Amino acid sequence: MKLITVEDLKEGDVLAKDVLLEDYTILLGKGTEIKDAYIDKLRELSIVTVYIEEKKEDEPRLTLQEITILKDDVEVKIKNKVKDILELHVYQQTEGLKEIAETAQNIIVDILEEDAVVERIYDIKERSADIYEHSLTTCTIATLIALKMKLSEKEVYDISVSSLLHDIGLRYLVVRYEDQDIHLLPAKDQDEYKKHPIYSYTAIKKENWISEEAKNIILNHHEHRDGSGYSMGTDLVSKACQILGVVDEFDEMICGIGKARIRVHEAINCIRNYSGIWFDDEIVQTFLQLIAVYPVGSKVKTNEGELAVVMKQNVHFPERPVLRVINDKYGQPINKEKIIDLIQETKIVIQEVIK
Repeated sequence: MKLITVEDLKEGDVLAKDVLLEDYTILLGKGTEIKDAYIDKLRELSIVTVYIEEKKEDEPRLTLQEITILKDDVEVKIKNKVKDILELHVYQQTEGLKEIAETAQNIIVDILEEDAVVERIYDIKERSADIYEHSLTTCTIATLIALKMKLSEKEVYDISVSSLLHDIGLRYLVVRYEDQDIHLLPAKDQDEYKKHPIYSYTAIKKENWISEEAKNIILNHHEHRDGSGYSMGTDLVSKACQILGVVDEFDEMICGIGKARIRVHEAINCIRNYSGIWFDDEIVQTFLQLIAVYPVGSKVKTNEGELAVVMKQNVHFPERPVLRVINDKYGQPINKEKIIDLIQETKIVIQEVIK
């Protein structure tokens, strides 16, 4: 499976993933064989990238080079495992919850199998408010931050376990929190939503396989250094808890959990703005080194007026990716391949992300 631009799509290519519209309804399903009419429709709907099954022949053009934390098959397997465990727990079947410990360890092992894993820039994209995918994404990013900061093996493990369990309390809420700002809800609904860390903690507080530190991370993951967080408004927030707090805040913004969903670069700016206020500067800086500001496949406009697609990231420079121009400054399609490496072309900057 590989990610390509619609401009590189050819009749006969086979989709490896569903193509979704803005509201996440399926436009073209996985396994669909592409026809020219489909390509025209994708262009008309401003869909820039799709996943297709790989072919043996060499690609003559630069292909999209998306970097993910977990391999696709591993991610699907673990997400389904987390979903099964947490759904059973809601129905009072607590005996299976301990499997989260094994799942967390498997995630750490899988991440560590990759060379130079903490020296890459990862493509994390906006998506729907699925709390199981949110838990997994939060876990993988938080684990990476802990590894990059060279925390102890126990601290890394506690962060991984608590990240997978931190939002189990959302399953107990009757308040609708998907893709809406909780601060705009009635006061009683806000209060109910803000109890979810307590519900999460209550669900695991009697479990003896999870450490007290991990339990405290779960309880305090929405607390801030300046005391402005919830549920208790404490300013006594551990470094491990702040790591989860940074990642959780970011991922909630891009998938719409308790917030109106926004773009990745907007969420990164929000995290940057709270550095030293809500969160420790070192943690925020480590996070910013790992996450691409403009994920591969993003359609952007440069200061020269050209429309381009992000093709790959430049290590250590998350705001300066490699672009391929698709339209010139007059809005006309580019027939000859034009690649811009923003590390080399220092006068060119990304001005806007195009939906």
